[in-house]
Amino acid sequence: MIHAAGFFPYAIVGGSANLEKANSHLQAWACSHSRSALARALDGELDFLDGLIIPHTCDTMRMLLDLWQHLRPLPYMENYRLPRQVSRVSAKQYLLSELARIKKGLELYRGLPIGVDELQKSINLYNQNRQLLRRLTEFHNHNPGLITSRQLYSIINAAMIMPREEVNNLLKIVLENLKQKPINENNYRRLPLLMSGTLLEPMEVLDYLEEFGGTVIADDFQNGYRYIEADVNTAIDPLEALAERQLKRIPSAAFDINENPRRFFLTSLAKEKKVVGAIFLHLTFCEPENFDSYDNLKAMQAEGFPAIRIETQFGNAGLGQIRTRIHAYMEMIGGESL
Repeated sequence: MIHAAGFFPYAIVGGSANLEKANSHLQAWACSHSRSALARALDGELDFLDGLIIPHTCDTMRMLLDLWQHLRPLPYMENYRLPRQVSRVSAKQYLLSELARIKKGLELYRGLPIGVDELQKSINLYNQNRQLLRRLTEFHNHNPGLITSRQLYSIINAAMIMPREEVNNLLKIVLENLKQKPINENNYRRLPLLMSGTLLEPMEVLDYLEEFGGTVIADDFQNGYRYIEADVNTAIDPLEALAERQLKRIPSAAFDINENPRRFFLTSLAKEKKVVGAIFLHLTFCEPENFDSYDNLKAMQAEGFPAIRIETQFGNAGLGQIRTRIHAYMEMIGGESL
């Protein structure tokens, strides 16, 4: 919808910042994602933004927009009030109304209505982007020696902050070049793992896994497979299609689904992908993750998958300890130093 309005969607999902800058405005127990984003804004690093939309995924995010608006106002600022109970009959109608409200605000800001053709064109572009990224993910899963986990997730994160037209062209080139690379036995000698959490942060975690012969072939991160797992239906009204995609997305800590609780989804995914273990990255003070992290961990262990929970935060703090724990875990499940 943002793209259809003629603007450039930019996701604030990574980057390091001095979290102390945000501590005088946010409680120390607010998650480092929210504090890092606010600190980057206070540093002037996000001054290129013309607008900001913050989805309601937790209590911290619900109040972050007002704080941001007071400290670093932008010409366009809006909340995106997502339904928490996505299985309720009323959720779709509520979300349709919310999407219509966001659409109206974008139209007022740009001074023109967003046409159905414009919205459909943007949906097609983003569908192609997700399809290409899924192809790249599948290639990685079968050839982890040709494209590492770090490379794959770096590309997915880059796709969230670059013009999708450019990204799609680059992805086609990457996929074509990868097909030309010779495949040998070493390309397959990796232990397949599942990783789960709100956000994949820090990226160095993937390097530590690779050091001991691990590779990630399944995840539910917002800046991972959850971002690309499903397309928007182009056969129905665009707003209805956007609402349906949101309501049918794979479960997360913030938006669980009664018909497919996250712990059961993760164990089913682990079986489907034939992983040998699971690593839960728990963003410190992430409120939604706090509610179900224990159940998710125990469900995975009950199904016979060795699982470990590692606390992380934005800002690259504690990398040495994280590396030690990951190496110990990899040794336990049979990993070898490469």
